[in-house]
Amino acid sequence: MMEKRFFIITRTPTKSGRKSIDKGTVGCVEKETEDEFIGTLINYSAKQGCSLKKDNLQLISRHEAQLLIFTDNLAKRLELLHNRKLFSAISALQENDLVVVRHNNVETPGVVKRLLEKGKKGSNGLDVLKSMAFEVELLQEAEHRYSQSRGLAYPVFNAGEILQVSSVDRPNPTFKADEHKGAQKQRDIGQQNSDSNAVPQRRQAPERPGPPAALSPTAAVENGGLKRVVSGGSLGSALQTAPLELGSLTELQASNGATVHGVVRWIGVPEGKSEHWAGVELDYELKDCLDGQLGGQRYFNCDRNKGMFVKLRDLRPDSRFLPAPSYMEPPCYPEPQAAAERRFEADSRNEDAPPIPESSALQLLEGRMKGIQGHYNSCYLDSALFSLFSFSPALDSVLHCPVVSEELIQSVLRRDIVNRLRRQGFVPAENVMKLRQLLGCDSFTFEEKDPEEFLSVLLHQVLSVDPLLKIRSNEKTQDCYSYQIILEREEAVSVPSVQLLLERSFLSCDLKFEEIPSCLIIQMPRFGKKFKMFPKIIPSTELDITDLLYNTPRECFLCGAVAELECYQCLRDPRLMPGMIKQFCRPCDKQVHSHRQRQDHQPREISLPRDFPASIPVPRQKMELFAVLCIETSHYVSFVKYGQGRNSWLFFDSMADRSGDENIPEIKACPQVGEFLSQSEEGPVQVELECTDVFVKRLLCDSYMFMYQCPALCLYR
Repeated sequence: MMEKRFFIITRTPTKSGRKSIDKGTVGCVEKETEDEFIGTLINYSAKQGCSLKKDNLQLISRHEAQLLIFTDNLAKRLELLHNRKLFSAISALQENDLVVVRHNNVETPGVVKRLLEKGKKGSNGLDVLKSMAFEVELLQEAEHRYSQSRGLAYPVFNAGEILQVSSVDRPNPTFKADEHKGAQKQRDIGQQNSDSNAVPQRRQAPERPGPPAALSPTAAVENGGLKRVVSGGSLGSALQTAPLELGSLTELQASNGATVHGVVRWIGVPEGKSEHWAGVELDYELKDCLDGQLGGQRYFNCDRNKGMFVKLRDLRPDSRFLPAPSYMEPPCYPEPQAAAERRFEADSRNEDAPPIPESSALQLLEGRMKGIQGHYNSCYLDSALFSLFSFSPALDSVLHCPVVSEELIQSVLRRDIVNRLRRQGFVPAENVMKLRQLLGCDSFTFEEKDPEEFLSVLLHQVLSVDPLLKIRSNEKTQDCYSYQIILEREEAVSVPSVQLLLERSFLSCDLKFEEIPSCLIIQMPRFGKKFKMFPKIIPSTELDITDLLYNTPRECFLCGAVAELECYQCLRDPRLMPGMIKQFCRPCDKQVHSHRQRQDHQPREISLPRDFPASIPVPRQKMELFAVLCIETSHYVSFVKYGQGRNSWLFFDSMADRSGDENIPEIKACPQVGEFLSQSEEGPVQVELECTDVFVKRLLCDSYMFMYQCPALCLYR
């Protein structure tokens, strides 16, 4: 089938029949004669079969036609067409390119976030074409909250509203840090290039080959000298036109793959070496970094854990402040020494990485720029993914389920998020954005969501994974992926445990587990992000679900024999250890309900396996707590258990801090949480929150979702 050709009318008057056609009108060629085109006009009453002189038209590409039809002003279309250099640059724009747009009658710099196809096919009078616009993030501080105030991701602009493109014939400048204001807090982009088109770029730079590997601080000293670092390659012509010097802003790669930024503080030849090295002061602290001293010799001064050394030829200018690459000649970063390593890394991403072992958890994960990097309302997703996949195999089966239609999203989840997290301890925001864009709904890329909504869409609608839970109700089995606690508030229980809440919810709703779940995700009773039914909830490190299983033997509450009846009314009886499930053998049931205050109770029969011997002890079915998601106002964080040790707990926040426009994720060890949870469930209730550790307080007051696993069934699943 022949590709469609498009045109724009450039001369007037042009008539088709009795009606005049304006300059700037776009159309599609249907037929061609020697000196005429017969075509369909777009956004012109769907007029078809118009005969138009070739001299009055100019042929344009499909993409150019898409850009022009979204520009309603016909004069602006022609203006763009005549400024061929600018229009070609606009036509070549991609995500993360820099532009200057007219916004509220002010020239404003911005970053292209997405190219949007607007409208439905046929809405413009042509079935084969959609209009094209640009979603742009404005860089001025006053516009930073645009999306929050309007409920949109970023403002949308047509091609006619783009005034400048940074890639138009401009050399690559380097920028120096403003020494008077501090390189870590504010950066003054020096006017080393007088070209007014130079636009400061935000932190999320265009995708390109990763920056060269930096010298690992922990391995920097070897036999009193410097350890050789495998180079990521030279910068080629980019550095030849813009050499780095003292005070230059630069970027490099930490050992976990995270791109970090800083200021060049020292350049020289270290003792015993023949080439130049650079000392870089980072924007923020990183674990095991230096203070400007190396091998017993001080090269520059900076705060502890903010200094790093790297070969000068391996440094790059800070890409946040470089112009976008030319659309004609994209930049090339040759990396011959790292080619084999990149191929090996690409191959290894396909190999499954097991959950992080306890022995290496703190070394791999503790510190800043660790875990999953948050970006634009992603904390619900970051905390859920980190909790589920960092140390637990409970949901590893979803990484390999036989999905035919969604192999891409499964691959992104396994390779770009889970494997990278388990191997390198860090997942950049762009990897998570890939997953967000594949969830089938644009709102996942910018709106605030809840973890349960994300998990439901991912597991059920996208991956079509078998339900995690099978719950029996009214002789029917219901499938679900998480369980929401449902109960009425009872003033007698002001600080309940998860065990108590689950039992009461199941009994009040007459529910039972059809089978033992390998992963049990429980949502706490709260309404919205603010109202909590209980001010504090005590986490149950072990969840005993024996009495919540259908067709499973259970013990009599009094004598320990096989129970045959259960009584919901006895659950609240203050004389019978309130809060514990009450099931009885028939002799004990008769004795308990002979009391005058219990004669109106209505015990129910318990379903038991046939021919179960009464003399055999009833096995207890327990699940282990491995993660807790917490929410304060609208921000999600998580507590995750990283091993069998009592105090092996970590706190994860994907947006713990910010540097410029970039979120800084952070992971902290919190053994005090383990100390608290190791106490009996009756003990912690008496602890005053004012005297409680900040992590423990957050766990008790902000808990939103508890995650339990059955280790024996995880591998089976």
